[in-house]
Amino acid sequence: MSQLEKLKAATTLHDVAYILGFKPKALAYILYKKPSAKRYEHFEIPKRTGGKRSISAPYPDLMNLQKRLSKLLQDCIHEINRNRNIESVLSHGFRRKHSIITNATIHRNKRYVFNIDLENFFGTINFGRVRGFFIRNQNFDLNADADLRDAPKIIRFFLNP
Repeated sequence: MSQLEKLKAATTLHDVAYILGFKPKALAYILYKKPSAKRYEHFEIPKRTGGKRSISAPYPDLMNLQKRLSKLLQDCIHEINRNRNIESVLSHGFRRKHSIITNATIHRNKRYVFNIDLENFFGTINFGRVRGFFIRNQNFDLNADADLRDAPKIIRFFLNP
């Protein structure tokens, strides 16, 4: 069974824990029991243009969980792109074998490059939008009627440091 098929079949915390290589009890602890103050370390770093940028860095156990979820979703995207015969995509952020360098390479020797930074972008993404995407997207097509109290909490949890 492919990673995408496993994700589509997941309806409980136990299912998701299995896919992510976690014991259900360990996953439940991180999601439900671990005090919020012990999930993320909050600090500020200086911006190049002046001012400060707020950072919320996950503690190691949560970071491990996030990395595993990222790997799962990247595996799913790779499978989707392979099935649709898509060899190249425009996005470079948070993708395997892509970086600011691979992004810059395609813009090298161009006369104009338009660069923007969307202020507070991540703060505009909420659980409903993420859940809606995974349900409505034809490639993921996750079951909206499944018991999603547990599985989507993982995504909701990552979006609310």
